[in-house]
Amino acid sequence: MLYHYPMSPYSEKLRLAMGLSGIAWSSIKVPPQPPRGTLDQVLGGYRRIPVLQRGAHFYCDTRLAFEALHDDDPSVTHLDADDETLRDWAEREIFFAVFSVVSPIKVLRFLARQVGLLGVGRFMRDRARMMRNATLDVLAPERARKAVQEFIAHLAVCLSSSPYLSGAMPGYLDLCCYHPLWMVRQIDPRVTSAWPPTVSQWMTRMEAPGHGEVYPTDWDRVFQGIAESQSPFTGSVTKPYQMGECVAVAPSDYARDETSGELASLDKDRIVISRTLGSGHVIYLHFPRKGYELRRL
Repeated sequence: MLYHYPMSPYSEKLRLAMGLSGIAWSSIKVPPQPPRGTLDQVLGGYRRIPVLQRGAHFYCDTRLAFEALHDDDPSVTHLDADDETLRDWAEREIFFAVFSVVSPIKVLRFLARQVGLLGVGRFMRDRARMMRNATLDVLAPERARKAVQEFIAHLAVCLSSSPYLSGAMPGYLDLCCYHPLWMVRQIDPRVTSAWPPTVSQWMTRMEAPGHGEVYPTDWDRVFQGIAESQSPFTGSVTKPYQMGECVAVAPSDYARDETSGELASLDKDRIVISRTLGSGHVIYLHFPRKGYELRRL
């Protein structure tokens, strides 16, 4: 089950992942910004989208979600040092830089089509608040345009010898590099059509499988799925923390809203907290250790 909204690049990353894997999935569309009603109550204030749900487990990061789609196999997201550098470049710098290569007027028109004229103002105010205490450096427009050009040129070289960045078949690295560029294509396809043919053709191949079989669902089914998945979760907690401690978790770069719960598992790669709903059922929120802050309450 995926909580997402149509114009979210990270949501597109997971939608495509399920399409590429031939996975049938349930869809709950949420607003592009809080408040999100019941989802806010379930997640306790965590605001980033998408979130993938499997039973009573909620994966609040696309890397962990991708692993969850493959039976929690971490090898499917393993990248060597060079590929990890490319992924980080795509998802940290290029993700924000791509807006420098499209006309601001076209961005506003795109937003108006997605959220309506009144919604544009709400969306822009929310994103300004979201970035207010951000710790990452967003490139100035001229430097951002140059960064995108360099990124596209690098992809063109990588794709000159294989159809995908991951080799003969698309993989996690392809999804990470594709979704920031997908946003450019949504806003102004003419920009992406001017990129090197190897990159444009790769993008076309990436989107060809679509999103798989998608079934709209509702909150009754969400809570039914949680109720039917109340088997105990067994994890371990590394020192100096202890199992069951009340903690808060938040991203360390932007959209730094906290959520809280009891610590259910903690290792070098993952944080898992449990939350008890009003129904008495327990859910588990999964976060990566890297890029997230953990503190005692």
